[in-house]
Amino acid sequence: MPAVLVTAALLLSADRAAAQEIALTPLQSKEVATGYRADALKLKTVVNDKGETIGRISDFVFGKDNNIYVVLGVGDLTGLTGQLIAIPFHALKLDDPSDNIVLPGASRAALEKLPVFVSNR
Repeated sequence: MPAVLVTAALLLSADRAAAQEIALTPLQSKEVATGYRADALKLKTVVNDKGETIGRISDFVFGKDNNIYVVLGVGDLTGLTGQLIAIPFHALKLDDPSDNIVLPGASRAALEKLPVFVSNR
């Protein structure tokens, strides 16, 4: 019985610690406020570092591996058709001086050779 009480007490304090870890610090809150909303990026044109249009952002996938992926409509001007591929979000350059979303080193031809993204949900 004492082991059960100790375990319960540890679980309760672990729950409180986990809840405290979720809160953002003031510095983190400022960083979030200067970030990008997914809705604001959706359907934005993506160019390569030569300024050539390679597609549009169609959607985002939040992976079970805690990574974020961008679903990109390659060769598509609307973001709704064309070949859909998934790329890691961190591969995009959002703060380019050209005000474009840039996928450095990419070409439409190379991206069209990637596996097609198919959602299972």
